[in-house]
Amino acid sequence: MSQEPKTPVRITILDAEYAITGYEDEEYLRQVADTVDRRMRQLLATQKDAPALKVAILTALNLADELMRTRRQLEQYQAEASDFSRQIAQRARRLAQRCAQVQSKL
Repeated sequence: MSQEPKTPVRITILDAEYAITGYEDEEYLRQVADTVDRRMRQLLATQKDAPALKVAILTALNLADELMRTRRQLEQYQAEASDFSRQIAQRARRLAQRCAQVQSKL
């Protein structure tokens, strides 16, 4: 973690205020809180009588699922990029060898 001082911020989630701190700037912390609030409200709209704890847990599960799927996709993209890099390097070596062969014949 960064050695920078933590940023204190007051946020509101489901009409409840919280004082939080984080190493990111205030705008980022507010965006995170707004995302949580919005997602909890979306869930609450479909489960009107659900207790706040259940809504919070379901929201956490949904966000964790989204995070894990995004990480999995990122890993797949990184693997594909690595494969493409290897293919390009192999083709570049072959091209360099062919150029050297042509030059030696001149």
